[in-house]
Amino acid sequence: MKGYPKNIATKQDFINLLAGNEYRAQAIADMQAIADLDDDKATRTISIDEETGEAVTEEIDNPMPLWKVKSFESREDIINLIAAQEVQDE
Repeated sequence: MKGYPKNIATKQDFINLLAGNEYRAQAIADMQAIADLDDDKATRTISIDEETGEAVTEEIDNPMPLWKVKSFESREDIINLIAAQEVQDE
């Protein structure tokens, strides 16, 4: 791999980036951004009015927030991994 990856697919990718010192700070920042992301809710389209073209939507619990897409167990899992890195740096 050359440079920091454009796309980080899984928790294991973050763990691999944290193993070396070169990309540790950037990986921690990216994990913190995922932990801070407010994506607990999503909008679902129920129907679209044929005359006006307006969508009728409802807000639902997001079935796949970004932390879950990246294969973390929870937001706390991300925070714990970040905290472990900060303890290791001391």
